[in-house]
Amino acid sequence: MTPSAKTIRREQLRQAKQIHGGLKNLLIALLGIKLARLPIPMRRLRASMFRAIFSKKYPPGINEDEAEKSLESYASLNALFTRGIKPECRPISDDASQMLCPCDGTVQDVGKLDRDKILTVKGIDYTLASLLPTLNTQSLENGHCAIVFLSPIDCHRIFSPVDGRLVEAIHIPGFRLLVHPPYQRPEYPVYSLNERMILRFATEFGPCVVVMVAGWGVGNITLPAAGDFRPHRQEMSAKTWPDPIHVKRGQWIATFELGSTAVLIAPPSAGVASLVSINQKVKYGQPLFAYPR
Repeated sequence: MTPSAKTIRREQLRQAKQIHGGLKNLLIALLGIKLARLPIPMRRLRASMFRAIFSKKYPPGINEDEAEKSLESYASLNALFTRGIKPECRPISDDASQMLCPCDGTVQDVGKLDRDKILTVKGIDYTLASLLPTLNTQSLENGHCAIVFLSPIDCHRIFSPVDGRLVEAIHIPGFRLLVHPPYQRPEYPVYSLNERMILRFATEFGPCVVVMVAGWGVGNITLPAAGDFRPHRQEMSAKTWPDPIHVKRGQWIATFELGSTAVLIAPPSAGVASLVSINQKVKYGQPLFAYPR
């Protein structure tokens, strides 16, 4: 039985207080989120502040060598979260038989679906219908799935896993329960309760879906590949393009502002091999699945 909205909001607050070490620190974190877009005027102050925040709370901190710009060049915390990566640090596989990882992060689960059942995460069973409530999911049954958790030090951009066409973007309103693996609980199936953005692609392999699941503190989800779609957080909405947007493998298509989780659901095919394993650190553009030629 799905908990009531009031119960879920209470759990959301409990989790937030727990991860921040109490109500006082939670309020400070909330203030930081509200101020994340405000410019920090002094370049030297920016760099020292960013290093202090991330190296202390998320060691070893942000990899400065990979960032497109120097640390002090990011005017705000949000600008740093949504930073790009030097292309040479993320080589994009040109093997057309491979489905690529859509983001940096850590693999929570990976494998083949059992009909419409997505992988079991932290003792929680998910179905395609629970994750993708507005879609006809029959064509994705027995497909392949990878769940990647983005930590605060990861690049928060999402990239196309394959050449294809972006057919539809769907915004599902929801909650902001923590997506951090240690905080997930069976009675609160986070991937089906939280706000999320569903990106539906047409590819030569068949239909493919990337789901961006918002977590605690995520202020916004934006779509650089489809800037005309700006949904309201509290409303379900969808955007379908009569002329689908052509995307290339490794192309930047969307952005999380603060951390969360991306779920890739790839089409079914016999003989598909998983190229990553659970708890493995991955980077966008890295091959996830190999389809038979």
